[in-house]
Amino acid sequence: MGINLFVKNFLISNNYIEQFNLLNNSSIREEYLGILIYFCFALFLSLLIIVLSYFLVTQIPETEKLSTYECGFEAYGDTRGKFNVRFYIIAILFILFDIEIIFLAPWCSSISQLNLLGFWSMVEFLVELGIGFIYAWCVGAIEWS
Repeated sequence: MGINLFVKNFLISNNYIEQFNLLNNSSIREEYLGILIYFCFALFLSLLIIVLSYFLVTQIPETEKLSTYECGFEAYGDTRGKFNVRFYIIAILFILFDIEIIFLAPWCSSISQLNLLGFWSMVEFLVELGIGFIYAWCVGAIEWS
């Protein structure tokens, strides 16, 4: 009883309402009311589309639709065949060098505003990238045969 009375007095007290201006804060209403309306409309529309697609489409699966196929042909052999490890190595190297090259885009766009430290640190990064590429080439990780 004492805690409920304290919470009631705390939430209704004029100091709390005046301090945070909860009732008259029109900026919150102006900025977030549109987002709330948009979210409610998107939720309503997505639920409407899901429900209507379930009721309006005939749910009769055919044998051809339920059959397993591979690129339009019947599956042959074991689908869990072993892949060569080179597939994975080349995929990892591609992702690694691709992500490292992505770091060049911001550097190229802001090269005129960089100081010497920013310039030479990126040159050092490019040298390390080149060393890594040369190492992968010499080891034979890029060669397919």
